[in-house]
Amino acid sequence: MLYPAQEEIRWRDVDSSNVRKVGWDKDGNMYVLFRDTSLNGTSTLYMYRSVPRQRVVAAARAKSVGKYINEHIKPHHPAVKIR
Repeated sequence: MLYPAQEEIRWRDVDSSNVRKVGWDKDGNMYVLFRDTSLNGTSTLYMYRSVPRQRVVAAARAKSVGKYINEHIKPHHPAVKIR
């Protein structure tokens, strides 16, 4: 599967201790860039398939972004680890 170029993803910075950004593409996929918690300096990027844009915006605005993703995104949308 090919992933869109970074400039094709609409990113939103979020206020979260474990998530740096959330984004979406024109195909309805959600992207979550998690903060680096390891010593290697690499953030983890996941794509969740078929997530309505409204859910992405709700995640970005949630009081706890990580909790919202764990409760409303992960159980309902298949994930692909990109990096």
